[in-house]
Amino acid sequence: MSEELDAVLFDAGGTLFDLKPTKEDVLHSLLKKRGFEVPLEKVTRLLAKAERRFDEKAAALDGINEGAFWKEYDKFVLEQLQYKGDFKEFSDKLSAEFEKMIPQVNSWAEYPDARPLLDDLKDRKFRLGVVSNATDLVRRVLDNLDLTKYFETIVVSAEVGVRKPHERIFKIAADKVRSPPNRVIYIGDRFAIDVLGAKRAGMNAILLDRFGAYADLRVLRVKSLSALRRYL
Repeated sequence: MSEELDAVLFDAGGTLFDLKPTKEDVLHSLLKKRGFEVPLEKVTRLLAKAERRFDEKAAALDGINEGAFWKEYDKFVLEQLQYKGDFKEFSDKLSAEFEKMIPQVNSWAEYPDARPLLDDLKDRKFRLGVVSNATDLVRRVLDNLDLTKYFETIVVSAEVGVRKPHERIFKIAADKVRSPPNRVIYIGDRFAIDVLGAKRAGMNAILLDRFGAYADLRVLRVKSLSALRRYL
């Protein structure tokens, strides 16, 4: 496939970097503080299940009015865990924890498989970019992690006025890496947002499914960025 490509574009959060502690860790810790003991592995598994269940709804979010979505998402996870406490209270506390963490650049850590792949692709002269549903926080996180140097362009939804999965944001990125969409491949961790959006723009796409959330889909899918080497 690599002979047919000029550029590789990436999603940011969930693909190149993640919260530290992760959302699984935060949820597990909050449950434990309330005396609800459950293995971390089960929490991780159920969050993957929730990602799959809410995939299409997540693609419709506007980045502003998302409270009702996250209440429904949290309720589903807590029901699956058979949590006996107050769902609303728990969801409000969980949201407050994330609202404290997310704006802090030091709350984000790169995945161990990100930099080796970026080094390899850069050495092979691919043009690299990021397309993210985010604010300028994504630029500050990439700067803090010393990852900005890899990318010719970083397209941020809050700056260009359009969000994934709309095809226009992907076409903006293709223009910035000076490549027709059919010679670009996009890597992201959400099916409806990343894969379908990129394909509608005429790009190739690979789903990064670290936790097996999308095992039911017949789609080009990898469990790590390292595994992309077989395609790039």
